[in-house]
Amino acid sequence: MTGSSTERRLVVSSRMAQGYQLNEAANKHLQHVFMVWFPRALYRDLTDDTVRVDVIVRKGTISERNVYSTRFVRGDGSLIKMIDYDEDRLTGAQCPSYDQLRSGYCGSKDGADFRLIVYRQ
Repeated sequence: MTGSSTERRLVVSSRMAQGYQLNEAANKHLQHVFMVWFPRALYRDLTDDTVRVDVIVRKGTISERNVYSTRFVRGDGSLIKMIDYDEDRLTGAQCPSYDQLRSGYCGSKDGADFRLIVYRQ
């Protein structure tokens, strides 16, 4: 955990699966998912030692919606667990701890987008 005793900060990196491309409207939707729905759904699956979440976005096999292949990572870089989130599972997730106003996009590097997610404790 990083931040003060009243908040938890989490780094989320995301990238598109090889060969998967989105049009402009779908990219805007993806940004909305990562700043509104994903942090809320993710919260219930965090462990105390999760400091980073790495996500690969790919096309779902059953529906046309995105699937978010998510790796939960410790501070030393070791893997905690992996979970695939179907976009339908993300929609409407509730998390009163998520601080959307203090969370935000941090930029991109080497093809990955980075966001800082803040939760109030």
